[in-house]
Amino acid sequence: MHQDRGKELRDREVTITGRLAAMSRDEAVRQIRAVGGRHVQVPTSDTAFLVIGSDGPPLGPDGRPTQALRRARDLLALGRPIKVLDEVDFLPMIKSRGEATALRNLYTLAQLSRILGEPIAKIRSWVRHDLIRPVKIQKRLCYFEFGQVATARRLQQLSLSGITPNRIRRSLTQISEWIGKPAVDLSYLEAMVKDRTLQVRLEDGRLADPSGQLLFDFTPDRDTRANISVSACATSGGTALAEPPIPTMKPRTETAESWFRIGIAAEADGELDSAIEAYQQALRMGSPQPEVCFNLGNTFYAMDRNTEAAACFIQATEIDADYVEAWNNLGNVLAEIGKYDDAIPAYHRALAISADYADAHYNLAETLAAQGNLAGAREHWLAYLKQDPSSQWALRVRERLAELR
Repeated sequence: MHQDRGKELRDREVTITGRLAAMSRDEAVRQIRAVGGRHVQVPTSDTAFLVIGSDGPPLGPDGRPTQALRRARDLLALGRPIKVLDEVDFLPMIKSRGEATALRNLYTLAQLSRILGEPIAKIRSWVRHDLIRPVKIQKRLCYFEFGQVATARRLQQLSLSGITPNRIRRSLTQISEWIGKPAVDLSYLEAMVKDRTLQVRLEDGRLADPSGQLLFDFTPDRDTRANISVSACATSGGTALAEPPIPTMKPRTETAESWFRIGIAAEADGELDSAIEAYQQALRMGSPQPEVCFNLGNTFYAMDRNTEAAACFIQATEIDADYVEAWNNLGNVLAEIGKYDDAIPAYHRALAISADYADAHYNLAETLAAQGNLAGAREHWLAYLKQDPSSQWALRVRERLAELR
């Protein structure tokens, strides 16, 4: 155990409110106690820290701020020195330095896809609709902070409730105009599953629609209502606006971009034949764009049409030699069809462009191991662990390294 771990919590009271993203509440309480702290459900005059979880807003079942948060506000008003922490700042107090640092690491689209169990195409559509935002983009490779993982989980829940990215984006824009702020925190959105509407839960617990009209909160049974943490809504006079089906052909304007957007929407919804047709139309409209070639390659790959997928990834890298994801995916396709000698240079090219690209290290290690080059595989498995030391894939890598020993 690191000698500094937990020293801020020793002999001090801690309250947790909201849902934690990195662990369960019970696990957090155990770790607080393990470092000598005391956990209390509701803050008292002796409480030192109030921790707010990252995986949802600190709201109770009635939509109001939790009792713990309300009590903390009262104590702060009385001059009590309670320090309010978000989850990311709290974790270094109870976890080792390596574990806490891992949660501050950045996540790629592929890692988000594995965490959520969602197709990369769907997550890309959330990025394109500006619902999750990469903290940096390096050679077309998007990286996301820990907080965006929780937001992506909320988007996943909304998607399961039948709410489309277009609906969420329109609602966010509408609410932003209503409240006079340029952006709206997704953490207060609720999806009403029964009629597929979105409604805003205000800070005082009341519900409103995007126009600002307050709504009656009848609080339906739990089996007909899903409380989902994200902020926006899409109702009009209490009636859900029907989302038009995704057009598979003939956009309103015949442009490469409009066909590309249709392809993205179709791919995200699993309509792969329609996605291929739309991407091919986009390529016919003008000079090929690397993103279109890349997406078309991903769609072919999802349909096990590997030869066509490889051709698309090659075309993407010919147009943009630094398209790191295209090099990585080209390696994946070639490795899958057993062309290891061709896959390995593609992975090396990806790593030459972005040396800390965890997915390329992992894929290269697996390919080298399949060839029997265990020393080379070990090098890249270790490189992968530097970028991702604590996920379930990191556990698998450690098992592989243990087998080598």
